[in-house]
Amino acid sequence: MKERVEQLDGLRGIFAVLVIAHHHNAFKDSLFYNNFFVINASLFVDFFFVLSGFVIARNYVGRIHTARDFFTFLKKRFIRLYPLLFYTEVVFILANLLGEGSPLKNAGDLGISYYLSTALDTLTFMGSTPVFGSWMSINYPAWSISAEMIAYLVFGLVVLFSARNKYIIFGLITLLAGAFILSRGEYLLAYDFGFVRGVFCFSLGVFTNKVLSKRHFDLTAFEWPFVIILVLGMFVVHHWGLNLWKMFFPFLFAGGIMVFASSSGRITQVLASRPFQYLGRISYSIYLNHAIVLIFVNVVLFRLMKLPVSEPMIGISLLTSIILTIIYSHFTYLWIEKGAARLLNAKISRSTVA
Repeated sequence: MKERVEQLDGLRGIFAVLVIAHHHNAFKDSLFYNNFFVINASLFVDFFFVLSGFVIARNYVGRIHTARDFFTFLKKRFIRLYPLLFYTEVVFILANLLGEGSPLKNAGDLGISYYLSTALDTLTFMGSTPVFGSWMSINYPAWSISAEMIAYLVFGLVVLFSARNKYIIFGLITLLAGAFILSRGEYLLAYDFGFVRGVFCFSLGVFTNKVLSKRHFDLTAFEWPFVIILVLGMFVVHHWGLNLWKMFFPFLFAGGIMVFASSSGRITQVLASRPFQYLGRISYSIYLNHAIVLIFVNVVLFRLMKLPVSEPMIGISLLTSIILTIIYSHFTYLWIEKGAARLLNAKISRSTVA
């Protein structure tokens, strides 16, 4: 297996775009939202968690031996996540404040206290926990970044303190997280205990890396079966309202990672192509930017321009939102993700030398 599994980046890019469609939910009766696939596209967040566990384990499972290694690992993860998280939160706060008392106002009178409370929750990586309350962040997808950071912390501590028995510990974590989710009677945990869902999926990604690091497979024949089972599974859980059965999807995504990491088929070739690779590269920006773009597009089209709320216009709204999100994310990827990371790394390097 290649050192970098490019096709998985492409898959991440596609799923990031599909999450945009899921959050284009202001028109819940529209065919563009009210279908089993788009309604359940929030499950692709679980793919991000599983893939993250796979990638982090692939790069760090044998590299965290000391406290210094651990803090270096967390520093790198912080620099990767925080600049864009901070930027998008500030943009949302400013947009809400500027929108007060204007036609651009998107929600009721939430007030500055609400904005600051949710910002505190988000910017301390507590947005997937009840530590500061179960707030829905004004940039509502940001809860998963909290879950991601907590998963990094758990991973680093397990590898540091229990290197020999790490897979036993990850197995126990998976079982305990699964039991907690079952006890809550709700799989799609987010703003309160979403970190449990994140750690559950992340641990499955760690095991996926373990399997793939031991053996080489040729799973090309399973590309289309994975796609078919994914779509069929989304239909079944939606049609019969099987909430807790959604716990099946992280296991399916782990299988999908194994398939596409070990395949040379047509889908893999498409996912490894330059357009999909670029989508994967900017997928973090797509994920954190899309909510503000969705709000902006819908406010402009249906409130300021007073266009009719019809199926064609809803479709135009969705397509416009996707295109603008990708364009906007191109620049935030270059200027915020990469630019801020360079500045932070340079600053840390200078302070270390000094």
